[in-house]
Amino acid sequence: MAVFLPLLGIWTLFVVSSYSWRLEPTDPFPPPILLKDEPHLQKVFNGLEQGIQVASTESSHLWDTDNTSFAIAVTSASETLWTISYTAANLGNYSNGLPGRMNDQTYFRIASISKVFTVLAVLLQEKAGKCSLRDPITRYVPELQDSAGAGAGIIEWSKITLEALASQLSGLPRECQHIITKVMDTLADSR
Repeated sequence: MAVFLPLLGIWTLFVVSSYSWRLEPTDPFPPPILLKDEPHLQKVFNGLEQGIQVASTESSHLWDTDNTSFAIAVTSASETLWTISYTAANLGNYSNGLPGRMNDQTYFRIASISKVFTVLAVLLQEKAGKCSLRDPITRYVPELQDSAGAGAGIIEWSKITLEALASQLSGLPRECQHIITKVMDTLADSR
């Protein structure tokens, strides 16, 4: 796997460097304009497919092909430009009993990966002057301010800042969905 990941990094660098000339960094940043049938993209995608094909052969042993599955999609602002997937021999069955299969419609649990994009969005908003990392979250979700009785005494919402949330130092319990649900239910009942 260590050999394959740098290969992806090289191709990713190529895609970024090939199309960086189109973007004039401004605030806010415009989405890149990429078309599925552009020769540069097709060359990159073909190279990626060949690299993945070589890496997924049993003789290369770059990863455990019997137990590792993946799906990769490259998208633009308006369409899917390229997809590829690989299904491990030992993937097994889904909970509904059907055989497991990776493709461009497979749902994945992304866990904490989405936190990076959320924090990036907040940082871009701060750079644009639309918020401050020092702002309490009650400025953006005022309903939490009025949550007396629903989570009261458990979470001091007005003391939690965007910065604390972004750095995961807010003091919120790991699984606090039940508290947030209770807050929202209480507010809905009071209206």
